[in-house]
Amino acid sequence: KQWYQRRVAITAGGYKSRAPDTNLNMWSCQYNMETDQKWSVEWSKFDDCAFRMRNKDTNQCVDAPGNSERRHGINLIQYYCEDSPSSDHWFYFIPTEDRLCQYKQYNNRYLDTNIADHGYYASLGSAQQACSRMGDLCKGVTRSSGVHYLRQGSTPKPASRGETSWVKTTCEEEDFHYFEQKFMDV
Repeated sequence: KQWYQRRVAITAGGYKSRAPDTNLNMWSCQYNMETDQKWSVEWSKFDDCAFRMRNKDTNQCVDAPGNSERRHGINLIQYYCEDSPSSDHWFYFIPTEDRLCQYKQYNNRYLDTNIADHGYYASLGSAQQACSRMGDLCKGVTRSSGVHYLRQGSTPKPASRGETSWVKTTCEEEDFHYFEQKFMDV
């Protein structure tokens, strides 16, 4: 007996449809160069953990209809790509194992020294996740002007501009079980 593996890909509804709001479907793989089944992954400039998928043929991104629809089972569409950190075009991978750390919050305090080549993070959760994964290189996170920076310093210092900092306390390696997770709105 021979077993055949059926390969499918994400495609825009209707062959090479460039219309925005077009549903995305699963379809048998097309192996020619003229397909609309090729997607690029683009990492965000504002959050090292966020990415979006852009169709190489239509130049549009995977999107949920409306503004940040969060209903289960919603159909995905293609739409003009948006660069705003608040756009619902950004997605996050769910890891199978991760390093999880606890953090202690200090109001009106900052931590010294940004970590080079990490820019800033739009959400506290993303910044803490990135800091946790860096081990001893990152000691905490400071929020300044609404964005979050990874820091090398671990001693909170008085802030004159209302910064808030979170110092990493304890960390442990964890298995991540997708179906046992609990989602939290931040």
